[in-house]
Amino acid sequence: MHEKGLNKANLVENITWLAESIKDRSLHSRPCVFLSHKREDKSACRKIADYLKNAGIDYYLDEEDDNLQYASERGDAVRITESIKNGIKNSSHMMVVVSDQTYRSLWVPFEVGYGHAAILDQEKLQLEKNRIRLSVLTLKDIAEKTLPDYLQVGYVIKGTKSLNEYISKITNKLEKSLISENLLFSYNKISHPLDTVLNWKL
Repeated sequence: MHEKGLNKANLVENITWLAESIKDRSLHSRPCVFLSHKREDKSACRKIADYLKNAGIDYYLDEEDDNLQYASERGDAVRITESIKNGIKNSSHMMVVVSDQTYRSLWVPFEVGYGHAAILDQEKLQLEKNRIRLSVLTLKDIAEKTLPDYLQVGYVIKGTKSLNEYISKITNKLEKSLISENLLFSYNKISHPLDTVLNWKL
């Protein structure tokens, strides 16, 4: 099994996942997190994606989706929408990465709405334990602020501590085990890889 997570937006990594999943059916149950974000938060999103990847979690980060990039360059709203919908449909979870920039986004509210329908409603996830499929991660600049109502429908992750708890839940592995296997970093570790983007203690 491929130990590191793969970016399913990347054609080569997606083909790798498909080839390996034929031999190893357990890959089908491995979480894949769609990372919804504002373009200005791309660098923070890359760090979060790398953190998920290290924990053995697949993800979808749009910058490596060639169809989406082609559509964006041409301002083709229909193809952009279809690419986003495909990315969400092929993911088991969705994480909305939120900063002050997010509130000016035209696409994030659409992704949240579509993600709610595609990921939550199809699974009839009214139960609190399944609310985790749609999560909202606040970046450092707004970690302690109140979120707007439309973002409170998901499982709220305020910082590194709660991100570790989230990863533990979606992988069904104890946080302590993930840390001892070097798949996660303890939230209070000096020089944590997410120190610049997340509040470590929340």
